Amino acid sequence: MKNLIPLVTAVLLGLATVFAVSKTINKKDKPQEKMCKVLIVSAPVERGEILSENKIAAKDVPVSAAPRNSIDASNKSFVENQRTKRSIVKGDYILYMDLELDQSKSKTLGDGQWGVPVTFADPLLLRMLQPGDDIAIVGTYSYQELIQTEKNADAPVRSVSKTVTTVLYPRVSILEINGSTVLLSMPPRQAVALTAIQHKVSLYPLLRKKNDENALNIKDGGKFEDSALAEIVETLKNDRIDIIDKDK
Repeated sequence: MKNLIPLVTAVLLGLATVFAVSKTINKKDKPQEKMCKVLIVSAPVERGEILSENKIAAKDVPVSAAPRNSIDASNKSFVENQRTKRSIVKGDYILYMDLELDQSKSKTLGDGQWGVPVTFADPLLLRMLQPGDDIAIVGTYSYQELIQTEKNADAPVRSVSKTVTTVLYPRVSILEINGSTVLLSMPPRQAVALTAIQHKVSLYPLLRKKNDENALNIKDGGKFEDSALAEIVETLKNDRIDIIDKDK
């Protein structure tokens, strides 16, 4: 019996060591979550108060922990001198819905950003969205493709009209919504391009997770051609939908 006690103690110590080592390894292997900077108040703010610069601060938080309508720290200049709709306790987030937004719209832009008014093809989709949301912009448009009539390199070509849907802008931020028109914040080159594109393309907004760093390349969304619809129908030709027997 006396020899059994040291043996049991040794086994327990061994198990504890294995557990501690496995926890350490798992902790090291766990990937670090992406962080973002959002705005908070550094002092209590009363309802109806004008937000002064000394009451606005930036806070690093995990992307998954940031509220949907939180304001990126790069938009601090927009928040300054805005009137609040509610009382905000010290350290709480500043949300777009907390602000009356009664100042000049130019104050809503971050540094180096231009505001682009965009009209989407289906205004009903905008009912799901609100200022502060991140969206992807998808466009449906037609173009002419030149196709050789024969395999010979010198063979004549013919023009074929094709309609496609692609991602045009993987991620942009909504500043304001007014009916079917949305004010977006974009870098200058993208803003100029979208101004021209929206006159020739039917645009649709797709809601994204806030500050999501995935799928930021326009190729990630792929390309959908109208001809693919015919292919879908073709694959379903031999499938039969069973009719429910009402007598059962």
